[in-house]
Amino acid sequence: MPTRNAFSPHVVLATFGTHGDLHPFLALAMALQQRGARVTLAAAPQYREKIEAEAIDFAPMRPDMQDVFTRLGMDERAITRAIARRPQFLLTHIVMPALREAYDDIMAITADADALVTHSVAYGAKLAAEKRGLPDFSVALQPMVFWSAFDPPVVANTPRLSRWIYRRGPSSARAFIGLGKWVARRWARPIDRLRREIGLAPARRHPLFEGQFSDDGVLALFSPHFGASQPDHPAHTAIVGFAFHDRETGAAAELSDALRQFLTAGSAPIVFTQGTSAVHDADAFVRESLAAVRTLGARALLVLDEVRAEQWAAQASDRVMITGYAPYARVFPGASVIVHHGGIGTTAQALRAGRPQLLVPHLVDQPDNAARVARLGVGRVLSRLAYRQARVVEALRELVQQPGYARRAQWLGQQVAAEDGAAAAADIILRELSPDLHD
Repeated sequence: MPTRNAFSPHVVLATFGTHGDLHPFLALAMALQQRGARVTLAAAPQYREKIEAEAIDFAPMRPDMQDVFTRLGMDERAITRAIARRPQFLLTHIVMPALREAYDDIMAITADADALVTHSVAYGAKLAAEKRGLPDFSVALQPMVFWSAFDPPVVANTPRLSRWIYRRGPSSARAFIGLGKWVARRWARPIDRLRREIGLAPARRHPLFEGQFSDDGVLALFSPHFGASQPDHPAHTAIVGFAFHDRETGAAAELSDALRQFLTAGSAPIVFTQGTSAVHDADAFVRESLAAVRTLGARALLVLDEVRAEQWAAQASDRVMITGYAPYARVFPGASVIVHHGGIGTTAQALRAGRPQLLVPHLVDQPDNAARVARLGVGRVLSRLAYRQARVVEALRELVQQPGYARRAQWLGQQVAAEDGAAAAADIILRELSPDLHD
């Protein structure tokens, strides 16, 4: 049961990104609130309704993506493609231009705060914590952000090169990562400038690598099965398990009658989805997925967004259902195979569901997440360029016909389901803030 006591700290959480980034922070916010803390969750303005629906205080933290679209003259599809080509685009064109605004937003809501909990790219919030002298608990949502030489990540735009180098051992990996740090140092110059403007000393550590992690504590919100502790992880790192937010509200909480009937009307369908980022550039994925399903004669469910669902609605049949949003926690356990982009939120839900996976990574952390799923023996990976009907059919047949995938996926799903990263992380934060009350 949650611990309640007279001490009620005000904890501000600051996150950035898609629903896969928001949901773990929302789960952590709810766990802290259940334990007696006062919580404010700072995020992009479009998440206000979702956060306030859970009775969590919301505060806007820029960038506002609508402003980003206007400033760049790009829509979601163009931005997704730009990040896929050059992962640094996310930093240089979206995060850093709003750095001062994000700092100002957090400074405005932390006058009475007792601690900050910050996403790995919430650089403005981290500077606000340092300026105010507040404890700052860093959150790592995926193993990639640690850039460990002992567990090195697959780099999105150089996957083959990074794998080739890593095969030569930690020394080669460390050198390759060091080169990446040198190249990336210029991308952190806006942080250096803002530090000077607000009267902070120059950073002692690389702001985009080891400097993103707080000495107060690092909360790794993923399963130790997915990414184990390594010798070069930051001090005070706790790998506590995935943090799931499954409690949707309103219409989103329920499956439609049509979807419920489809899921129970026959054999388990293959579920295809592109999350909330890759879905904006999903035409080839949908086309090749439908072609593969026709070849296999399989039942299939495509979970897209409302725009794409309407666009492809004419391709639905009695064996193929195409829908907009549907809660993964309700849909994935009934799948035979889950085909997705490798976003960390979707990957976590697929692992917990205990079903084999076929991953088609697009950008940033997705290639590394996909490689980890494959190493666990619960899935296969196809690149975007390789995602064509014949290759998809071959991969899906292997995942269905070789029982080892299902056995390992089921076992791993049980392990992941037994973890409660949100509760464990909340306990760590409150224990650090009030050790006498949480012994």
